[in-house]
Amino acid sequence: MKEILDFYNDVKNINYGWHDKDGNVHENLKGMIDGFVLQDNDTVRKTNYAVCWEMCELQREFFNSHSIPNKTIFVYLRNSHNNACHTFSCFYLNDKTYWMEASWQNKKGIHEFDSDSEVLEYYRNHFEDFARGEYNKEDLEFYEYDNITPGMNAKEFYMHCLNSKKIETSKHH
Repeated sequence: MKEILDFYNDVKNINYGWHDKDGNVHENLKGMIDGFVLQDNDTVRKTNYAVCWEMCELQREFFNSHSIPNKTIFVYLRNSHNNACHTFSCFYLNDKTYWMEASWQNKKGIHEFDSDSEVLEYYRNHFEDFARGEYNKEDLEFYEYDNITPGMNAKEFYMHCLNSKKIETSKHH
């Protein structure tokens, strides 16, 4: 677990921001849907700026290189006015599920759960931070997605995730 904690302490200090096609960094979300270009892990390390989508790729690379079972999940709020979404990573050790969060400011950390379903339920009950308005947790959807391609724009990223494996969850809580 020490290697994981060391890695987490590095990624949690990456600044939140996105890159446009010219390599410019933007620290707020304005214009992101139209201007975003997904950066490769080396660029993220060099510039020290990333959004959750890119941070999850750094995490996936780390977990895979250390043979730690993991998955990356896209959370999407259907029917939201602002296409509210977030990505996060889970890894598995000693029959526990760990959620590594490096970009959601109020939730940063490595959080231990007994199962994936507990993590998803936690999200269902706390996602209003992203909704920025009316929030119906019944509209929250989860998708497990595979590697994404540097150079993708925001719309391509959304389509990749929404066409990935949908995770069915119980919604009667």
